[in-house]
Amino acid sequence: MGKKKIVLLLSALILLGGYTAAAWARIEGDLSQRQVEDPNSEKNREDIAKSVLESTGRTGQYDLSDLEDVTVYFGGAVTGNEEDVLVSLSFGPKNTVIAAYTPDGNVYEYAGDLGNFYGVRNIRFVPSPELGKDIVIVRENVDQSLGSFEQTDVLRGYVYENNGFRDVLNTPEKIESSWNNIWNQSDIREESLWRRVTENTESSWSSGENPQLTITRYQDYLESSDQSEGQVPEDETFDKKQSRVVVERFYWSEEWGRFILREAVEKATGEKVAIVEDLSASPYLLAGLADDKDYGILRKDGTLDYVKEEELEF
Repeated sequence: MGKKKIVLLLSALILLGGYTAAAWARIEGDLSQRQVEDPNSEKNREDIAKSVLESTGRTGQYDLSDLEDVTVYFGGAVTGNEEDVLVSLSFGPKNTVIAAYTPDGNVYEYAGDLGNFYGVRNIRFVPSPELGKDIVIVRENVDQSLGSFEQTDVLRGYVYENNGFRDVLNTPEKIESSWNNIWNQSDIREESLWRRVTENTESSWSSGENPQLTITRYQDYLESSDQSEGQVPEDETFDKKQSRVVVERFYWSEEWGRFILREAVEKATGEKVAIVEDLSASPYLLAGLADDKDYGILRKDGTLDYVKEEELEF
């Protein structure tokens, strides 16, 4: 009887130890190999979502009943090991969360949070021998109405360092924006005119010591014959008025630790800056909507700013 009690006690301790480890794993947000390899079973979907929300500090912000999709992407984002994973949780429009994990035996340990996104079209990994890991490229879909009815796909790049992810690229890849001319006029007698700009692109990546992204932007400006003021008119009412093709090349700069277009010197400080955005490449210029600045720049202190061309020396 004594031996039986000891066996029962040991069994209880083993079970307790297993439960404690499992509870701890949930708190830390770890994932099992089985979950990662089969993320779309009903149980795994919910367990993965719980772990991601706990590890990223979002427990309570989302209702698991709203979970729409769980996607696992493999790539060397954290350690360079191609078994590193990014897990994307979609809770509907404007509510996608991405977290990173690294394998340790049969467990995937939480490594970092890429942030919140409107919606994720896909994720790709660009090898960087210099970094010893992959650069993460998230294609985000943004559907919004802020001064216009706009749908945009944006390429956002991230590099993992110092136990977190850092932004290294931000550029549109697809745009369709519609608005009414009278929204920009103070004279209420202005004739209703629906305008639209579109941008479709072809993107090509070249890997190596200094990865490069070449984007060819096909841009159109259109006007609609429909003079209603409420809803966006049907596509067939829009006629093309202007078109152009713009080619941009972003290259990885070791000095700046991100993708840039080129370098310049800021006249006011005499310091070198990186050009990270060229506003003349915007399709809105076809509609006569020029920005009052010309370039987005990055300074050595990490600050981002928009400046006029005359403020720079090339």
